Amino acid sequence: MKEILLVCNEGMSTGFLCNKMNELAKKQGLAIHAWAIPESALEGRYHEADVIMVGPQIGYLLDSIRTRTQGTVPVAAIRPVDFGRVNALAVIEHALSLIS
Repeated sequence: MKEILLVCNEGMSTGFLCNKMNELAKKQGLAIHAWAIPESALEGRYHEADVIMVGPQIGYLLDSIRTRTQGTVPVAAIRPVDFGRVNALAVIEHALSLIS
């Protein structure tokens, strides 16, 4: 099971996307689990993830998040168009492409 962590300001805007990602994964038999947290909770949780996807509204924090996670997990921004359209498949594919 691959763990995809979505991070945003409060963990709420990404929560809806997580639900869609998990619904899609279940329907398609994908071994992934998506979950969302606020950026402020990152230190205590990032080690549980295989990849971290950052909401576009805090994309300016990408370098900071990479530094805080010390390169232990891939970190990337969710593409604004995928986020806006709640394109769960595109976000899953992007996340999985980052996991080695």
